[in-house]
Amino acid sequence: MKKITLSLLLLCLFGSIYTLQAQYVGKPPAHVIFILEENYSYAKIIGSSYAPTFTWLSKQSYVANLTNDYAITHPSEPNYLELFSGSNQGVTTDEIGPDASAPFSDCNMASSMIQKGYTFKGYSETQPSVGWYSTNSGNYVTKHCPWINWVGGSNADSVPIKDMLPFAPIGTYYPDSTHYSTLPTLSWVIPNLVDDMHDPYTASTAISNGDAWFKTNMMPLVRWASNPANNTVVIAIWDEDDGSASNNIPLLICSGLVKGGTYTTPKTNHYSVYKMIEEMYGITPQCGSSATATDITSNLWNAVYTGVNTVNEPVDQVNTWPVPAKDELNMNIISSTEGKASIGIYDITGRLVKQMPAQLKTGDNNFIIGTSDISNGVYFLNITGDKINICKKIVVGK
Repeated sequence: MKKITLSLLLLCLFGSIYTLQAQYVGKPPAHVIFILEENYSYAKIIGSSYAPTFTWLSKQSYVANLTNDYAITHPSEPNYLELFSGSNQGVTTDEIGPDASAPFSDCNMASSMIQKGYTFKGYSETQPSVGWYSTNSGNYVTKHCPWINWVGGSNADSVPIKDMLPFAPIGTYYPDSTHYSTLPTLSWVIPNLVDDMHDPYTASTAISNGDAWFKTNMMPLVRWASNPANNTVVIAIWDEDDGSASNNIPLLICSGLVKGGTYTTPKTNHYSVYKMIEEMYGITPQCGSSATATDITSNLWNAVYTGVNTVNEPVDQVNTWPVPAKDELNMNIISSTEGKASIGIYDITGRLVKQMPAQLKTGDNNFIIGTSDISNGVYFLNITGDKINICKKIVVGK
């Protein structure tokens, strides 16, 4: 049987097939850094005179500005937990210190990365000392540090207390601008209540403070990440908006690996962003509600994850349902040309498990392939022909 190559498998994790250019193909970022901001909607930040840094950044060639991103709920703490673990873990209010039922035993972004052999650190501004998590201290608040609810456990998803670090002074734990290469694979940066736009409640002051703090403390990192050779992604995201029902928040993905632009689709949320991390690092099974979230990786990330990885953008695409597939998989293939093609399903080792021929016409093409005889798991759907080459990750589950 024909076997899919390892490079193709890696590309499938990132979505559709592109024309390759350099050595970064399929390689996950060396560093992903989340910077969490607070309590303002997209409309209150991007384009605001109070946020000149974020407004300028949203227009740069190395920034994907996702305008249709949403927080899950109100108030703050549940959103931090949902972004960190794919669930609010039963927490629906803001709390001081770990929840009464902590330490939690569910999967989370930090432990999932650690179990895959990667590294994690949570950096919190004004945190009094390494591992401080039982109570608030001045402008440092525990509700913005979701990992505190996994500290002290004895299961595989516990987060080591040593990974909870103060942000300042820069150069002690969080590296200075000459040592960004020493950052862990995944890190979260939590500004304090004044610098994350939380306090004071006057928007002009709070937003201006947060914008100025980001310019001073994070823009050196963003500029470093804009060089594709540094293989780094910086994600600026808000926990929630200012209390509206829509909860539309800014999401800026900054990297020399992305194709800058304003992206109005798809509609995404905190679970989608978590899923993007899992997709990039091959983390399975996916955690909580991220498993069923809108997929930034296949629906959007390859539209922006170009940089040195590719030279041509695809015009063909495939949509599949249901998720997971049970007895059959429905496919809608949008083809730019006519021609014969082969539709193959491959397992994660590259073994072809099912194949069918297809005659494509320009535009929409609908096909069904049986999956009742395929074991549950993650597979790769590959549509190849003289004029088409598409790959998409699928899940079979009965």
